[in-house]
Amino acid sequence: MVQEFFWLYKSLIYSKVLNDCEIVAVCHPSVRNRLPVDSKIIAIEKLPFSSLHERWGDYKFINSVGNLADSEVLDVCKKFDVVLKTDCDTFVTQAMKSFHPTGLCFGFGAYAYEDSVRVKLAECSRRWGYPHSGLHNVGASVLGPSEMVCNYLQSHMECCDRLLEEEFKDFRGEWPNWSKQVLSMYAGELALRLTYPQANSVGLLDHFTNAERRIGSDVLHIHAWHTDSYWSKHHFREGKYAETKLEDIDRHTLGGYCHWLAAADVEQVRHAAKMQGA
Repeated sequence: MVQEFFWLYKSLIYSKVLNDCEIVAVCHPSVRNRLPVDSKIIAIEKLPFSSLHERWGDYKFINSVGNLADSEVLDVCKKFDVVLKTDCDTFVTQAMKSFHPTGLCFGFGAYAYEDSVRVKLAECSRRWGYPHSGLHNVGASVLGPSEMVCNYLQSHMECCDRLLEEEFKDFRGEWPNWSKQVLSMYAGELALRLTYPQANSVGLLDHFTNAERRIGSDVLHIHAWHTDSYWSKHHFREGKYAETKLEDIDRHTLGGYCHWLAAADVEQVRHAAKMQGA
């Protein structure tokens, strides 16, 4: 996870997005000293939410919701105009620097392709009195005005609690059908219906690390999904790209951009960013 944080950090340097922002890093106390030494990083030490709440003990994905919906974290986020909530294994591009969201922007989530899941989400929506927009597969990353993102995160956690109590207290299910395995993704969709159902865009974030696609102004943010195609974070960790020289990597493709940033060290990234000019 720390290695992945460096990927995101280096992308913020290379894209120059870090010139105008700060990173709020919510991390385990044991890794605090392994993060980069940088005044732009606001580190908030938190134990995993799942370890502090017995009812969530068997669901580690709740950490990416519960730890970020924490009041201390939200108070810091509210000091900014815009907030991007994302995983560590992601990369931002220079297009993010000039992007100004007026609503919530999401990536795609792959949790509601089965009719049975869509039916259950619609049932929950009706039962809870939320407007039903028919919007499914809302991604985990979210970018938007800080007040909207903070409101959404609080609602996301509330929806997680309610789903656990009403749908998954004594039921686990099996993905891709209705399943506790993706409870937090279901809750994210329901939270969006409750908070900003008409003020969102889905698909702007979490692009795939596709080597066939070139980076343009419509690519703000790339996510290292689980894949065996280039660029694969799993193959990278296994050393399968170790023979590739940095200068031979095409940074203009989504896959090459991620590969180069993962492979280069921080000083190499700083130098390359400086060579790009303003």
